[in-house]
Amino acid sequence: MAISSFPPRAGWCRAAALLAFGMPLLLACSKDDDSPTQPATTYGNSVTIGTGAARSFVSSDANGMPTEIGVAVSEAALGGLPATPATGTMYDVPLPATSATTQMPFDHISFDWNPNGHEPLTIYGLPHFDAHFYMQPMAAQHAITLDDPKGDIFPATNKLPAGYITPPNVALGRTVPMMGRHWVDPTSSEYTPGATFTHTFIYGTYDGHVTFVEPMFTKAILVSSVSIERDIKQPVAYEVPGKFFPTKYTIRYNASTKEYIISLKDLVLH
Repeated sequence: MAISSFPPRAGWCRAAALLAFGMPLLLACSKDDDSPTQPATTYGNSVTIGTGAARSFVSSDANGMPTEIGVAVSEAALGGLPATPATGTMYDVPLPATSATTQMPFDHISFDWNPNGHEPLTIYGLPHFDAHFYMQPMAAQHAITLDDPKGDIFPATNKLPAGYITPPNVALGRTVPMMGRHWVDPTSSEYTPGATFTHTFIYGTYDGHVTFVEPMFTKAILVSSVSIERDIKQPVAYEVPGKFFPTKYTIRYNASTKEYIISLKDLVLH
């Protein structure tokens, strides 16, 4: 009896039937030619920080859609951090060039070290880090000056979460060089009387646009047991339509790579 086979075609299981001598039907299956790619994480180039390094990363699902973006900071980076200048040190962290990266609004990350904190000192006067996820080109971000008048041009109120404010008469209520204007949530835990600042989430604006989002957190919480995941308060309208925006931020430790992970995750298309 002849052996017959199906012609090759993507999405079909290749089959061969062998019925001679009463033997059962045998099926030989292979992976579909048009099957989606496997979930992946791609890292950007490392940047020296302290006695260690930081690197950006972008993760995507099996269909290539972005699921997480962040910066991975080595344990060693917490040693040898500069004590000066008092205003802090900025580290530009480029993003990996992937298809998933282009589906998000972010251009690059700036990972900043503030050895003396900043105003208001009663709240944010502790040594801490900022992870700015910028939605503008690096050159434009670097060109922002202290009290730049374009920092006083605010975006439409629906592009910021309800209740967020830009603090008056303090550093965060001014246009900060190479950053922009900062917006805080006055219901965050650090504004509770007697509370100590540990971490929070900030929005940033410049020239009528939302230009960054920022997890801000103290150096003291970066221990091997840290495991923080919080919802991000969302605006009604998004700065860049047709892109994936995060709904959560995390601060956690990866024991296998000995890195602290600061990330935005659970992205949703808007």
